[in-house]
Amino acid sequence: MLEFDAAEKLISEALAAGHIGAPVAVRTIARGATASDLSRCLASAAFWLQSRPARIECVPQSAAEQTTQLIAFEGGQTALLSTSVARLGNELLQITVFGNHGMLNWNEPPQASRSAPVAAPLLRTPVRQPLEPPYGVVLVAGDHTHQPIYASAFAADSRCRLIGLTDDAGIGEPRRILNRQLADRLEIPLLEDFDRAVARDDVHIVSICAEPMRRGPLIVRAAAAGKHLYLDKPLAGSPDDLEQVVAAVRQSHVLAHMFSSLTASPIARMRQTLQSGNLGRLLAIHLDLCFAKGMAGTAQLGSPRRETYPPASYEVADAKRELTNVGVYPLVLLAALCRQSGVCPDFAPRRVAATTGNYFFAEHQQQDMEDFGQIVLELDDGLVASCTAGRTGWQSHPADGLNRVTLIGSDDVAVIEAHRPRVEIWSDATAWQPPPRNPLDPMGMWVALPGSPYIAAPKNNWRSAPALSPQADVSYFLHCLQTGCDSEVGAETAALASRILLAAYRSAAEGTGVQPV
Repeated sequence: MLEFDAAEKLISEALAAGHIGAPVAVRTIARGATASDLSRCLASAAFWLQSRPARIECVPQSAAEQTTQLIAFEGGQTALLSTSVARLGNELLQITVFGNHGMLNWNEPPQASRSAPVAAPLLRTPVRQPLEPPYGVVLVAGDHTHQPIYASAFAADSRCRLIGLTDDAGIGEPRRILNRQLADRLEIPLLEDFDRAVARDDVHIVSICAEPMRRGPLIVRAAAAGKHLYLDKPLAGSPDDLEQVVAAVRQSHVLAHMFSSLTASPIARMRQTLQSGNLGRLLAIHLDLCFAKGMAGTAQLGSPRRETYPPASYEVADAKRELTNVGVYPLVLLAALCRQSGVCPDFAPRRVAATTGNYFFAEHQQQDMEDFGQIVLELDDGLVASCTAGRTGWQSHPADGLNRVTLIGSDDVAVIEAHRPRVEIWSDATAWQPPPRNPLDPMGMWVALPGSPYIAAPKNNWRSAPALSPQADVSYFLHCLQTGCDSEVGAETAALASRILLAAYRSAAEGTGVQPV
């Protein structure tokens, strides 16, 4: 395999230096491999992780001469390995080793074309009467959700006016305090009665950021009131809630849109790459997204995580289920790319295999919530996809985290990194340090209050375009309202992403591949 000897040697030396702590996971993508290279990748992963495989899920594609393996190791570590033959186009060797104190990457992968991007996401044929601004917006849930980010985006758009903030009557006092904080900061009224608030004639949009296990019924009630829906991710917390949300949106004919990464500039480059035809037939899509937040290195290593299904909770004050929290982004993106490519227009995975782990944070481990996960998906028409998702610590990346997509085609390969193109800066400036630990938000999950001593300083070593853009996402949602079009990330796509994640948890709990339902 091209450069594998050098990669193996240098990675082993880097690991021996101890800079990233104990290795806990490996991600390898190799294009230009020989028949024996997959076993070599597995042997190297086992050596780096210092453990033996306990479970292997293998997805071979004989016609395309490529194989993807998901491996769970005896010590609880995990690896995701993909190899394919390259008869045309570029070869590629991409290796990421995750440690409990950081990560390391081998080499600089080939970049996708940087010609003018196409519009993203895609607008569809109008399906409802266009609605002209101005739009009145009611917020559901306040601080310690993503609502402060979305509210700022709505407030900054001249088409919108914030009417007030509301929530369900049954919330506890901590949530009431957090809701009041945001309402006071935005100088909008706190509307105590949810149903009366969303029924107001001057309300057109309801932005719903309640916790995932509370979210579904609130969406259903807002849809029944005939209001358009701007939704936080994931869509809802249970299979029943997902079905009820989809049914309510379909019956009410309102616009529903879930926040995603599809409006970010790297996604436009992916769409342009697919449209160019240079890849040939699309054979595999490999997605990696890990948030660089939280104080890593506190989890106890040495034993596999015992996954539970179904999840009883998705987030608490100091932890989230990161396979869902992070993994929903690449799964929504995967659906969009599959549909655009034409290889798998009816995106619906036939089989899902997954592992979850507790590698970085004691908080996640104590709350029985994973901080890392890996997934393999078998799709129609011979297409295979894989995904690594998690939260890996403030200092695991020069920017906001690993964020890349690798597209494997019959004729070529393309790698699109969210942090490229970029400016890299070296100077005698003081090295970046994470903020002090916030006892109310130790993972840095939420927007810190103005004037807080826990606000993270910007990372200045890399400068690149934002990988997520709430302002662009809100603008796309409002454009859908004005044109009468459905969103590319509507209720059905959002529900499908959550069903895949639920299948991933079931696979991790049962130790075998499963079919999403």
